[in-house]
Amino acid sequence: MIARPTASVVVPMLDEADHIDACLDGFAKQTYPLDRLEVLVVDGGSTDGSRERVEERRGSEPWIRVVENPARKASAAFNKGVTAATGDVVFLFSAHGVPDPTYVERSVDVLEETGASGVGGEYRHEGLDPVSQAIGLAMVSPFGMASPHRYLRERREVDTISHPAYRRTALLEVGPFDETLERNSDYELNWRLRAGGHRLVFDPSVGSVYRPRPSLRRLARQFWWYGRWKAKVIERHPGSLRPRHLAAPAAVLGAIAAPGLATTRSGRRLVAGGAVAYSGLLALAVKRGRPREHGASTLALAAAFPVMHAAWGGGFLLSYAERLGRKLAR
Repeated sequence: MIARPTASVVVPMLDEADHIDACLDGFAKQTYPLDRLEVLVVDGGSTDGSRERVEERRGSEPWIRVVENPARKASAAFNKGVTAATGDVVFLFSAHGVPDPTYVERSVDVLEETGASGVGGEYRHEGLDPVSQAIGLAMVSPFGMASPHRYLRERREVDTISHPAYRRTALLEVGPFDETLERNSDYELNWRLRAGGHRLVFDPSVGSVYRPRPSLRRLARQFWWYGRWKAKVIERHPGSLRPRHLAAPAAVLGAIAAPGLATTRSGRRLVAGGAVAYSGLLALAVKRGRPREHGASTLALAAAFPVMHAAWGGGFLLSYAERLGRKLAR
């Protein structure tokens, strides 16, 4: 019998006491042989007891390893983890996540079946209360700017993947994560992989859970930084721009221009038309989200969409404005 490939899971951690046990419990229950699996918790200096908890588990679960991340950034954590990993297949996994029991096994199987360099799967956003559940529904909705891999239901080649599994050889070929990026370093890496001829495949049989932010305020902060750093990735790789990336900035620009437009009759009609169109799309997205069936707050779901759009679009536009300011200054 041919031995299965060795697998290394890289889990960046910084003060994740509320989540890290559930994450590690998920890997302890994998159908993949534990003697072919290692989980590297890359700690950025946790002070909430999560580091001590991981160290305690290592005594009885030798497949857990701890790697130091003095830079504290996610991109640096990925690089530290990939460098320390010994597996043929390298997984990148959030400390907020919980893998399905077959997550590792199916990821390896799909890599072998498709010949792809990277595989990702169903990335279920499941909250722990009505507000976070609503935020999760918004994040996987196409109206919330979700990438296709967040709502697809069939195997397909995609531009990016979440909770991914990569062939180690592919990662070494394209080079490390860009540590100058505070966010979106995973998307930037996926862009370089695809530009180098590698294929990324989504397959719904690969499953894992992600815990969304627990409040609209924290969601706004998350998407503000997503937007700012997405602009920087696009600046470096213009070909990575997708139409969905422009929807939120366009909406924010429309809102900024609305008071000026409203000074004329035609402008007021344009503003009213835009407001009606947005409200209609928002109502449709909330209806399709079926919040009651998912134990989610309908009000929080309705609020999450404009919060995401305003924060992401505002961060994106500010990043470009700063870039223009630097050019003018030179």
